[in-house]
Amino acid sequence: MTKSNYLLKLTAIVLLTTSQYSFADEACTLAAKATTDEAKRYIQCLDSQIDKAKQAQGSWIQKRKYELTKSQESTGNTQVLPLFMRSIKNNEKYLESACQWCYLIKLPNATTAAISYKLCEIELINQFTESLKHPPNQTHPT
Repeated sequence: MTKSNYLLKLTAIVLLTTSQYSFADEACTLAAKATTDEAKRYIQCLDSQIDKAKQAQGSWIQKRKYELTKSQESTGNTQVLPLFMRSIKNNEKYLESACQWCYLIKLPNATTAAISYKLCEIELINQFTESLKHPPNQTHPT
């Protein structure tokens, strides 16, 4: 059991470290009067940013899951981890719904709608990742 916990912790640390270095954001740019090929490359660049953002978020989720599992083992409180996991699922649903209306409002131009959805997705993934980096204060002033 201890060996698997050590391996999980080591994996989380490696993922966090590599995701921070791979986050050297290549700026995605799109000219005002972009051609179809330029728009396609821009969307591919946004896809790459989404993948990097999801990778970083996944690392932070694993880190928090590990911490909550350790806390659960030491305190016996079995309520926190399932609530955390529910918050992850709820955030995924929120992201999808929030970005869908951004997509729909830009229709009938499918390219503009897709770009809008992807920009929304990047923003919300990064916001949630920031909240994972700085969880609510767990100590209360007395």
